Amino acid sequence: MPRIYDSSQLTQRKMEKAVAGSFLTTASNRPWGSRPLLGIKDSSILYAVKTGHMTEYTRFNGCIGISPGCPCPETNSSVVHFVPGTVTGIVFTVGSIIISWNAVTGADSYIITPHLNGALPSVTTSSTTYTFTNLQDMQPYTFTICAVTSGVQGPESSKTILAPPPILATILLGTAPPVDTSQSLLYVINAGLDYVLQYTVDTKKGPTVSSRLMYIWVASVVQAWNWVTSATPVTGVNDKWNWNTKGGVLSDCDAIMWICSVIDYITPLVLPSSSYRSIYNCSPTHMESVKLAGGWNTFLAAWTTWFNYRKEDGSTSAVSTQPTDSANWNKTIVVNDVNNINEFPNPQQWTRLTINNVKQNYATYNWDSVLSTCLSEQDEVDMAQSISPAVGLDRDAEIDSVISITSTLTDTEKVQAEFWAGSVPGIIPPPLMCIWLWKEYVRCIGTTEAVTMYSLLDLAIHLFEGGRLTWRIKKQYMQDRPIQEIRRRYAGQIIPSWNGNVNGSLWVPYQTSDFVTPPFADFTSGHSNFTMSFNLVMTKWFGPTIVKNELIYDNVQLMSPLCSNQLSSFGDFFIPSGTSSIQPSVPHSPITLSFNNWIDIADSAGMSRLYGGIHTISAHTASQTIAYEVDTYINSSWNIDFTI
Repeated sequence: MPRIYDSSQLTQRKMEKAVAGSFLTTASNRPWGSRPLLGIKDSSILYAVKTGHMTEYTRFNGCIGISPGCPCPETNSSVVHFVPGTVTGIVFTVGSIIISWNAVTGADSYIITPHLNGALPSVTTSSTTYTFTNLQDMQPYTFTICAVTSGVQGPESSKTILAPPPILATILLGTAPPVDTSQSLLYVINAGLDYVLQYTVDTKKGPTVSSRLMYIWVASVVQAWNWVTSATPVTGVNDKWNWNTKGGVLSDCDAIMWICSVIDYITPLVLPSSSYRSIYNCSPTHMESVKLAGGWNTFLAAWTTWFNYRKEDGSTSAVSTQPTDSANWNKTIVVNDVNNINEFPNPQQWTRLTINNVKQNYATYNWDSVLSTCLSEQDEVDMAQSISPAVGLDRDAEIDSVISITSTLTDTEKVQAEFWAGSVPGIIPPPLMCIWLWKEYVRCIGTTEAVTMYSLLDLAIHLFEGGRLTWRIKKQYMQDRPIQEIRRRYAGQIIPSWNGNVNGSLWVPYQTSDFVTPPFADFTSGHSNFTMSFNLVMTKWFGPTIVKNELIYDNVQLMSPLCSNQLSSFGDFFIPSGTSSIQPSVPHSPITLSFNNWIDIADSAGMSRLYGGIHTISAHTASQTIAYEVDTYINSSWNIDFTI
């Protein structure tokens, strides 16, 4: 008995769609809107489909469009898609650069395109791995990968990878002759730091917590290096680690293998995450001999003891504790509303904001309780007493200065405020901006192994200790932020602002609407302390003047949302027009932020907080003073020899 196809419109439509779909061809060069392949007989086409009586169809490259009712952007009609899925799981290993990825269901091949200051020739492979050779050493390549099915390309995925020195692959196999390993060590440290930086972004770690994690990771790696090398820039016991203790002194090449193994071991422990994987193809046999010669088990036992001590350093409670006994804890300033701040128990004490219906908590209120690496309680008391915030008329004057500065911002000042903000999702916190700048500089100029390791240790100590002291002073004074003080003093009055004349009750700083102001007190400034510490360390190790060598920044998007990878001189940052997330038209013309000395960076980052309306001048200058004092204590206690 013949099948009746028109028993319902639904059945007929399904049949029409199936027949229309059968017209697809695998030919990738067919123009859109072409006819079905030759050889399809008229009798095989449903009359309704053929004439368009009920359903119209159009032959497209990769789909058949059937109207009406489908959201296809090309036809605004129903479609049968044959677009491959997105490539996922992109990883790489060092041996030149070996890129691997997860297979995409149904994919015939994959197109990989490297980019370095522009797109380079693409390659096509049916495999899920590809080895790139002849890459420029220590340059950040971005690789885009897409799957191809029946000539149709799927969405692109990308990953930025730093190209290793060619000798590194040989070192990891244990077959390298005696060579200069300084570039290989720089590569290994850079790759490790990139992972730590990305981890802090992914887990949304704030400035204090991230500086502690960075210190623990850096100290662990440098302890391991010190263990198997003859260098002695640090001696004695510091932070409960005996720097005089050595294992077996390894050759330069074997020391690189040792550090790779240490990083692979300690990183998942310091930064708990299932995402970490080794990028190093080491010879298992040679690695075992390296571990034996270096005293791996003895080192591991000593490091585990130190790490357990650092895990119990008070950071857990310091993160969770809130200032519940402070005067205004039960009050809040609703950013998008008028608040009677003068009725607060202490109108000039820090009060948390409510931003988009979310009430702030104080970030790491008790951070000074975290164990120091070298400072005594009396040391910290003495430093805290050496400065004090502005009060009375002096406080009024510096608050008025914030109003004046933020109401007359130039495009360059607006760019500075946003460039250094460190508060946008996907951007590293302020102390780690200093780490990023360090790694890019040593990659740019090249250094010895000893300078690489011990200058990084020196910087990590400064950032950690500087954060501890800064947050101690914040807790001591609990000074209100400019947004609170301006709204308190100028409630109901019209005052100038970066966004025109506004009611003082609704004044906001030059910040994104979902951030507004950090969740901790004004005095003193974290930015000013971290970057002044950075200036002091970099000046000590490399001199006050920046060497302006050319480079393409590695992962510059972690540093600032305003920047993209491009050929530049170190210390120069090109900001295209219209990149601001606060005012879309800013800057109106491209701007280059250019720094020639380390102090320029410190002053720019510190003053950016005044341009952004979230700190006052005394918070900036006092924090720079504390950075100098902390530097003196660290130098006398750790006594790291920077003349190596």
